[in-house]
Amino acid sequence: MKKILSLALVLAMLLSVVAISALAETGVDTKPLEKEGVKYKGTIKIGSVMCETGAVAGVGVPYSQFYKLFVRYINEAMGGIVKGADGLGYYLDHTAYDDGTDGAQGLIYMQKLVEDDKVFALVGNLGTWNIASSQEYIVEEGIPSVYWGTGSALQYYLPAEGNQRYTFPVQPIYITEGRIMLLRAMNMPGIKDSGVEAVKKVGVIFSADDSGTQIESGVKLQFDLIPKDKRPEVVYVKVNSQVADELTSQVAQLEGADVVIIGGLQAYFNPIYTAMQSNPATRGIPSIVSYVNIAPSNIPTDLANEKDTSDIYGGAWVVIDPEAQTERQANDIKQFAEVLRWGLEKGYISQDDFNAYSVSAYSMSSFIAVNVFMEGINRLADKEVTREAFLEAMESERINVPISGGVDYSAGQRIGLDGMAFAKYVKGYTDPTLAFVTVDGMKSIGDLLGE
Repeated sequence: MKKILSLALVLAMLLSVVAISALAETGVDTKPLEKEGVKYKGTIKIGSVMCETGAVAGVGVPYSQFYKLFVRYINEAMGGIVKGADGLGYYLDHTAYDDGTDGAQGLIYMQKLVEDDKVFALVGNLGTWNIASSQEYIVEEGIPSVYWGTGSALQYYLPAEGNQRYTFPVQPIYITEGRIMLLRAMNMPGIKDSGVEAVKKVGVIFSADDSGTQIESGVKLQFDLIPKDKRPEVVYVKVNSQVADELTSQVAQLEGADVVIIGGLQAYFNPIYTAMQSNPATRGIPSIVSYVNIAPSNIPTDLANEKDTSDIYGGAWVVIDPEAQTERQANDIKQFAEVLRWGLEKGYISQDDFNAYSVSAYSMSSFIAVNVFMEGINRLADKEVTREAFLEAMESERINVPISGGVDYSAGQRIGLDGMAFAKYVKGYTDPTLAFVTVDGMKSIGDLLGE
């Protein structure tokens, strides 16, 4: 009888262990550990897919390398995340894969992060190609996905329902940006030294891929909302080529425009701009580009520095210009710089890396991605860390976006930022940190409409 009771007790205990294991949250380990002399109360695993090779490696390398440095800083200098009253935090375990700027490969790595690495959340995935291949899978899995390095409309939900709520976009969505770009074009006469006295015709030249067509859609959406008596003429030109010499006939259709909107990623902006300057009829027309191109590394500087070539303007969701920053944004920049100084002193990055990342909008973007995740997860201090609790924390109140504005995920809103500042490329700049100057502060669509 005692033997039977003993076996029953052992079985009950085993079932209890199984039940506890089943209830444990994926990607969260509460087993205490110590690394590099720092004690942690457990581990939280996150993952991301980023391009360090391929066509957009110029974006992916500064983005991913600062990201990895920042995670080391969080663990070694800050003592981890979700610090409780006892001062102990969780070790942030980050796994990253290089997709080679290939969406099919990106999906494979997303699946690996979710199914094999079993991360708690995806944080800071990079690229339109990846969201196009992976978003449906990520929603089906119900895994938190914080910040995409893209403005793809595939992360736009209003309202988000079911597992869609686990998507937390930050960067401006391309459709929203298209709306802002048209309003900025119409408001160019109010920009000091723009040289635009009136806007009767706007040219929209855009790439045939998702980023370009979504910007076009945003322009058309906003155009339809403008009273007919206030609408400018708008000419739309779609392009497939990334070679300037092959864009001659398309660029010619922009003749007579007062302002030109260039809708597309880095690979399209440069040849379109170059082709425009090769045509006397379009050379010098002020151009508004996507925010993803507002970085010194994306500007064809030799051409853009010529006195009579087109001035380059664009949305700035990251406020780099010290003269345009709020006190909070200035403090965010100080923390960003502190991470780099720490990495240099520790020998984790070289002086060349330090110089490059200090002025890189892409490094700042990964700083933003991780910080947005941390603000949400840190709201669970001294609470059980689960995906459901994280969702509630992210939706509970507005989240400040470092070096930028804020995002509000309440009531299922998943629209990213709808406010952007307006920046202008400085011809012949000597200090890379001042390659762009803010010519108008951060304004929402309502602000631009005077509402």
